[in-house]
Amino acid sequence: MKKILALLFLVLLAGTFVFVFAQNRSTKTNGVDLDLTRMSKTFIYSQIFNMMAEPESFVGKTIRVKGQFASYDLPEGFGRKKSFAVLVQDATACCQQGIEFIWEGNHVYPRDYPDEGKDITVTGVFEMYKAGVYDCFCIRTSDVQF
Repeated sequence: MKKILALLFLVLLAGTFVFVFAQNRSTKTNGVDLDLTRMSKTFIYSQIFNMMAEPESFVGKTIRVKGQFASYDLPEGFGRKKSFAVLVQDATACCQQGIEFIWEGNHVYPRDYPDEGKDITVTGVFEMYKAGVYDCFCIRTSDVQF
């Protein structure tokens, strides 16, 4: 248990470093505020954790992230039946974080989407939305590469 807590502390510490580093960058790269594709898996995992813990700091920023495609069935009340996400594992592959993405346009699942687990890169704007009483977060995008 102590080892797990120590590992979690180190991941959170690394994530805080990445968050501060990313927030202090003064220039965008190709219109992207936060390019997670240029970081190590542990930093990406930590950064996504920070995005879920303090979403207000990221709302409206353009994010690019690379990971594995996943789809989920949603319960009633969300206004749609499926949710799509990009999942990122930490360096030890024991833990994963994901960000939902909403792909704008007339894309039909499963025809227009990648296979489950396939590597994808998503670039878009980080947003908050309400689904019933739930606060939800996503990357709204028109740029999904696989």
